[in-house]
Amino acid sequence: MSNLVRTGATTVTIASSRSIAALHAELASGAMRVPSLIGASLEAIARLNPTYRAFSYLAGDAMTRAEGLQAELDAGRIRGPLHGLAVSVKGSIPVAGLPWTEGSNIFRTRIAAHDAGIVQRVRAAGGIVLGTTTLSELAMYGVTNAFEPMGLNPWDVSRTAGGSSTGGGVSSALGITQVDIGTDSGGSIRNPACHCGVVGFMPRIGGLSIAGKANHAPSLSTIGLIGRSVVDVETAWDALADEPGARIDAPRRRLLVLRELVDTMCDDETLALFEAACARLAEAGFELVDGEVPGWMAGEHAAGVVSLFESGRALAGMDISLASDGIRLRAANAAKLDAVTVDAARAACAALRRTLPAALKTAGAGAVLTPTWPFAAPGLETQSLEVRGRTVPIDPHRNCFVRAANAVDACAISLPMGLYPGARVPAGVHLTAPGGDERLLLALARVAEGCLPPPPALPPL
Repeated sequence: MSNLVRTGATTVTIASSRSIAALHAELASGAMRVPSLIGASLEAIARLNPTYRAFSYLAGDAMTRAEGLQAELDAGRIRGPLHGLAVSVKGSIPVAGLPWTEGSNIFRTRIAAHDAGIVQRVRAAGGIVLGTTTLSELAMYGVTNAFEPMGLNPWDVSRTAGGSSTGGGVSSALGITQVDIGTDSGGSIRNPACHCGVVGFMPRIGGLSIAGKANHAPSLSTIGLIGRSVVDVETAWDALADEPGARIDAPRRRLLVLRELVDTMCDDETLALFEAACARLAEAGFELVDGEVPGWMAGEHAAGVVSLFESGRALAGMDISLASDGIRLRAANAAKLDAVTVDAARAACAALRRTLPAALKTAGAGAVLTPTWPFAAPGLETQSLEVRGRTVPIDPHRNCFVRAANAVDACAISLPMGLYPGARVPAGVHLTAPGGDERLLLALARVAEGCLPPPPALPPL
């Protein structure tokens, strides 16, 4: 039986910030038992969730599954590195028996009849689904959700935790779960990872099974992973991808830096953090090549048009009288799009899909390097802010580095690069590579992670 996780005052403590490898070793050796690990996660949800709102609904069978997986360990059977670990699933992905609301009043009575493909893979790998996490309504970006209140940033609850895979980022940052499953059609995994100080990995569409998930922007939306480190995310990718391939241990350390774009779009604090990150990477042997990817911003903007068009078609089949004002406005704006505009947007995406690998080949680089966001996580009610003497709207300015990857079905990853000195919230560095180069991207991110400032300590709750 599922239960909706409510909000209210609470005392907070942390569950676990240990790596997947460390927990796997403890479970395999018998130093820790699966029910103890899962029980600690459930207790942490009880303490932390009323304040930080990572989860919407909890599975009622987590402890039963923990007992079963412990019995397998006792019998000498280990399914792999995720055996007995805690997993969260974004609320737009069906988990059998749990409400499948997608964070919207439109689907308030719907119960998932079957597990999505990725949930099946999690269970087969020995992961234990604790429940479904909070998200922007219908996974269409927003920072508040009146129907199912979204997760709050553990570093500063007055600022956004990112969207739309909000709860997964919050759960990871709080150490409740070891693997968090999200979706991404315009930065939706990488945004919360950036703001919560964890790692967000978006593979190409179909890199992880998309079977059964809500898919309101099929040209752009994929399933990806959030975790506390690149190594943890790579371990989960090994266990869950249909064709993960072999790890790359020594990638060529050469990255293409979109210097002009970064200088144009970022505020001073982000520039300073990014320059410090670049200096560390160069010191560790990375070759950083300044350059551009022709059509980057045109493709990024075009992805927004395609997203609006495709989500508009999906909304046309729903009773949006039950939705929020924001969703109804999105449907109205989508209805204004004409075929010429949509065709031009698709053409811009196609052009960027050609120029991205060409630019990387010319530079001899494996990935594009930028910040994840051009400024710190803004306040929940903030609509615009100052960037180097000019006022910019948060939306769409925030998309400048992340959404281009969705435009071309690339793979991308955000990892921590320190804390903003003023706001004291995490900043992220972002790597983008052509779809299909997930192994190379993860290898580059793994090496980069070892050069950058250590991931932020657990939030000062």
